Amino acid sequence: MTINDIARMMASRDRYQHRGLEQFANHSNTPPAGHKYYEDGMDITGMKASDFKTIPVSKEMEQKMKDIAFNQMKNYYGMTGEGSGEMAEAIKSYYPQIPKGDRIHAARTLDKIHRAEANRLNDFVRSRVSGWEPGKPFDTSILDEYKQGIDMKA
Repeated sequence: MTINDIARMMASRDRYQHRGLEQFANHSNTPPAGHKYYEDGMDITGMKASDFKTIPVSKEMEQKMKDIAFNQMKNYYGMTGEGSGEMAEAIKSYYPQIPKGDRIHAARTLDKIHRAEANRLNDFVRSRVSGWEPGKPFDTSILDEYKQGIDMKA
């Protein structure tokens, strides 16, 4: 490759990059005025892990998180599967019942409830099916014996 070939490549690259930047110059790819990337009360900018609190949530929402974890175990063998947005939608639907300042804490609390139940379910299935790992199919009829909220590690 000669110096002239390299120069042509560099010039071509510069033209290509410049043309790519022009499409952003007219701001056609920016969100409309007033657009927010998060729900009210969900901005975590500047928060540390220690800033999050576990707060009381309704019994109905607590049960809903546990039911979602159970359904994920039964239908997708412990994976999130096709209904992976179900939990997010349930939490979002709960926001109007929560003061804006507590929404991020409620979302975190509900996520913790879901994870704890998912871990209990994993332990339960492992206690019945040796060598089982999430995503690996098993006879889901064993879930009929599952008692919600009871740890299997003892």
